[in-house]
Formats: sequence, C-alpha cells, structure tokens
Amino acid sequence: MESIVSCDNIHKTYLLGVEGVPALRGVDVDVNPGELLVVYGTSGGGKSTLLNVLGTIDTPTKGNMFLFGKRVTDQTPDSELAALRCQRIGFVFQSFNLISAMDALENVSLPMMIKGSLSSSEIKKRAMALLKDVGLGHRVHHFPSMLSGGEQQRVTIARALANEPEILFLDEPTGDLDTKNTLIIMNILLRLNRECGLTMVMVTHDVYMKQYAHRVIYIRDGKVGKTEAVHSDVRQRAWNELQESLRKANIGVEEQKKAVSVRRTPEDYATFSAQGPLNLDEDPEMQQVVDVLFGHQQS
Repeated sequence: MESIVSCDNIHKTYLLGVEGVPALRGVDVDVNPGELLVVYGTSGGGKSTLLNVLGTIDTPTKGNMFLFGKRVTDQTPDSELAALRCQRIGFVFQSFNLISAMDALENVSLPMMIKGSLSSSEIKKRAMALLKDVGLGHRVHHFPSMLSGGEQQRVTIARALANEPEILFLDEPTGDLDTKNTLIIMNILLRLNRECGLTMVMVTHDVYMKQYAHRVIYIRDGKVGKTEAVHSDVRQRAWNELQESLRKANIGVEEQKKAVSVRRTPEDYATFSAQGPLNLDEDPEMQQVVDVLFGHQQS
C-alpha cells in the first residue's frame, strides 16, 4: 500500500541573519494510510517543523518528499500547496487558531466556503452535523471567547474535518488542556482513527500519548533517533483505560452544565454571516488563519 507521505533525507534550514539554522537534518519518515503516527520529543527538537513540512505549511530545503504521490519541494507553487491543504489535509493546533469574529458554526463553515463545492445550505447542514459529532450541538452560535479551551479545540477538530481530509496533522492538540478535556479530545481523535480509518500524525511531548499510536518516531536535534511500533495489545489497553476514565470523569457533568455563565449570550454579538461576504483585507486575523490553513486567498 502506497504511503500518504514519504520523506527521504529531508532537511530544513532557516536563515538567521547570514547564518543557517538547521531545524531538520536528514529525516526519513513514511506515513501509511489509516495509521496514527506519533512524533515524540522534547521542545525545540524539530517536531513542529517536521509536522509543518509534512503538511506543506512549510517546504523542505533539501531531500525528497512525496505527498499523495506528488513531489513537494521549495519550488512547488503556493497555489498547488494551498489546494492540497484545503481539499485533502486537516490541521489541529495547540493554539486553536479560531477566528474570534466568527461563531462556532461559521468557523467550521469557513473551509467549505473557501473550497466552494457546496451550497450555503449544504455547508450549514454539514457544519451543524460536525459540531454535533464533537458534542457541541448546543454551542453552534457561541463565539470562541464564550467557549472553554476544550470546547474551542473541539471546534477546531470539527473545522479540520469540514472538507473530509485524507490525513489530519495534530500539533500538541491537548497541550493546553486539563485532564478531563484531554480525555474528551483524545476520545474524539481515536474514534476517528479507529472507526473511520482517518490517518493522523500527532506531535507531542506527552509520554502518555505514545501508547495510542501505531508507530512512534523519536526526534531530537532535528534527527529521527528511532522508530518504534506499538503492539496492538498496548493500544487496546490504552483505549480501554481511556473509556473507563471518561466514564469516571462524566460524574457531575450535568450539574456543571446547569451553572449560569456570566459571559454574554450569543444574541449580544452580531454574527459574521450578518456582516456580509468574506473580505479578508479588512480582517488581518482572518487572513492570517486562512493563509496558514489554506494558502493566500484573493478577496
């Protein structure tokens, strides 16, 4: 079976003044269909750089990289990479990267609006379904500032799934979350992998995350030290423990939902859709998020 991503001797060097700073040094890695690949290492080791290269947010300085059978280099046109990211790749970041002027429904709708293959009613229907799938059917008109960190990350996951990607890139998706929200997010992600066969690459420095993977690659100082296969028994035990922890954590959830929020209600905000068509030139925050996820869009 052909790999979704195949990298051979990948280097990435950033210029700092006249000096070259190597971030990746001769990395070899393949990502196979349906697997969860964990990239593990300490901060500054090159994990996020590798993820950005694999996801075409960045391009390699040297080496051979193939994504969906197509070679990617620093000479590949931005328009081609943007099309790949929009149509076939999903991203989930530690920092969420939600657009503050959009409610949850609009944030999830954005990738479909940019792709342009669905009608407005189809986009709304799919966005609603995705938010319901991640347990936020009751939060569709809430803005990021009105959501907890865990809820924002669930919106991010729903947005990443909007255009039915073939691979999901996850950069420390639980890094800023508490234990309970980490359990919820990992349950969503693992179900997507286990039940839907969605391929995933997850960067983490959390040793506990390794047990969920099919394979773990260890990266340090820009080099892959080793690749380790995780036995199916280990994965199954970790899954069972996750389900048990979720059952225990759900005690008292209904009482928490009854707590009255002191934040403004959605009716106090003008929805983005009521403000007219997309005009990225007037919203630098939106332009930055769109550029990272989908490439530069013409207004």
